[in-house]
Amino acid sequence: MTHDSRSTKRRRTSDSPERLIILAPGESLEPCEGQETFTRHADFWLDDGNLILLAGATAFRVLRSVLVKKSAVFADMFAAGSLDATETFEDCPVVRLPDHPDDLCDFLQYLIPCAPIILRGDGTPLVNFDVLHAAIHLAHKYQCPDVETQALFVLKKYYTCHFPEHDTYDASVTTLTVPPLSAAVAAINIARLTQSPSMLPFALYQACNLADVVMNGYKRRDGSVEHLAADDLRLCIRARTELAWELARVVDAVFSPTPTKHCRTFGECATAREMIHEMRQSHARGDCDALSVRRTSIPWWVAEFGLCKVCKREMLRRDVEERRRVWMLLPNMFGLDDNECSFTDGRDGESDSDDD
Repeated sequence: MTHDSRSTKRRRTSDSPERLIILAPGESLEPCEGQETFTRHADFWLDDGNLILLAGATAFRVLRSVLVKKSAVFADMFAAGSLDATETFEDCPVVRLPDHPDDLCDFLQYLIPCAPIILRGDGTPLVNFDVLHAAIHLAHKYQCPDVETQALFVLKKYYTCHFPEHDTYDASVTTLTVPPLSAAVAAINIARLTQSPSMLPFALYQACNLADVVMNGYKRRDGSVEHLAADDLRLCIRARTELAWELARVVDAVFSPTPTKHCRTFGECATAREMIHEMRQSHARGDCDALSVRRTSIPWWVAEFGLCKVCKREMLRRDVEERRRVWMLLPNMFGLDDNECSFTDGRDGESDSDDD
């Protein structure tokens, strides 16, 4: 459906050459007075497209029928001749949008998949947080529920309400790459915008771990910065103290200096566990990352200090149980309703969340 490569050198102009000029990718032209130049998008310029969208300096030629069918805003725009079609290009109406061209591309990809799909080695599609952020915001803005639902489904796999899903999240096989910690700010705002309460507890927890950096917000691709609402910022500030106490409890439980009941080398393990416990307590001071996974660090501590296999298994078990316990504290910690957030610890089966 994309434009034939044989015409990449042909300059496309509107019926009023002095007004709009749309160039092929890589082509340049010094505009005359009164002229505007745009570059057509490499992927979203369809031969059979009958609508031109202008975003930034980029032009998109798409199918009007798809936008009208999927988006209530575009449907209203074209209903009853409400669109001011005085601006045209090759007999196609032109609509100017205030959106960043990369954001518009990510949104359109859900409607008319034309851009190359990035795949992992096993064929799994791969997306980053910026893509979902853009798709969700534009889908909400243009009232396109199908796109919003699809993008939220992927985002909720990371900002989940289910402990087993959180505990086993593997960035090497999942569709969404692990977002930067600062993305928690945008995730909280998305949860508020789309009324997705199941995302809030873990997203707020991650924002707490930003510490003072949370004030810097989340920098979007267009250079603008997104900040937390004042109420959410207060929630994070208040919860940090409670999370710090919970982290201390986790360290005490997981790295308890008392050897396991069936320990085979009680004396050696007691000495080793006491040293590990003291070091972990020291490292935890000033921190509030109570959900930090120790699945890889525990084997290192065991090997370094010569703990027995029984003590190793018990440490790993306690680590999971303590993180599960903290997980279930998150909704109340942030003043949220357990049932509304659909938080589960994995013991009693999965309950319905707001993305079902």
